[in-house]
Amino acid sequence: MLIYIFLVFLISFRGSAQEFHEKTIDILPTTRLTIDGEANVKNFTCVFKTEFLTRKKNISYAVDEKTIRFKNAVLNLRNEGFNCGHKAIDKDFHLLLKTKEYPQIHLQLLEARLKEDHKGEVTVRIEIAGVSKIYSFPIQFRPSPIDRFVGKLKLNIRDFDLEPPKKLMGLIVIKEEIEISFDLLARL
Repeated sequence: MLIYIFLVFLISFRGSAQEFHEKTIDILPTTRLTIDGEANVKNFTCVFKTEFLTRKKNISYAVDEKTIRFKNAVLNLRNEGFNCGHKAIDKDFHLLLKTKEYPQIHLQLLEARLKEDHKGEVTVRIEIAGVSKIYSFPIQFRPSPIDRFVGKLKLNIRDFDLEPPKKLMGLIVIKEEIEISFDLLARL
């Protein structure tokens, strides 16, 4: 979700500057974030309910040619905001994320790089269940009047020391790789 911050700034701030600036963004309720996973019997999708998002966010950024660096650009996603479509899957999802101990996923946007044809790449720090990892991945964006940012990140849950759940004495096994997809709509 922090990707939205990057893209808003890519579109709005293409000049060169070394000092950090402040900007307020408004995340629209039509934003969509999902986590998709696979099991040996059935795939699942967990959708994040946007009413759990902080809609307005102040962001600090600095622009250097086609790179935007961010400071304190953190988005906290409450685990309870994810709905996997079935109570049993929701329960397993929250056990996997250790929701009782770690009730939030923290996303920190570190850097964004502008490329050609409304494409870019972002670097984010993701913290799940107390373990933090840095990822870079491509995104696409469409500029105003409402800025739209779309991207996907595949990651392995074992990167966060999470154990894929097994059901029915190991007959149903969740695969380790998940895909986080977002379609973020934001307004400066």
